[in-house]
Amino acid sequence: MQLLVNIKDNTKAGILLKFLKSLNYINVEEVEQGKISLTNKEKRILDERRVSMAEEDFIPWEKAKKQLKHKVK
Repeated sequence: MQLLVNIKDNTKAGILLKFLKSLNYINVEEVEQGKISLTNKEKRILDERRVSMAEEDFIPWEKAKKQLKHKVK
């Protein structure tokens, strides 16, 4: 399983990273924002989903961001 975590407070991020790295069953890999790459399989899945979606199913990013922030449908 992979998780992507965004932490706004750098001091707290450092503490969390130090703790996670101390666990022998977790591999911490730091990736710069915008440097995440997808496998061909992941790209194919996204392409399939995009083709199967209707235009009216899409939500503009600004509206989606507000929904996520406020957990509103």
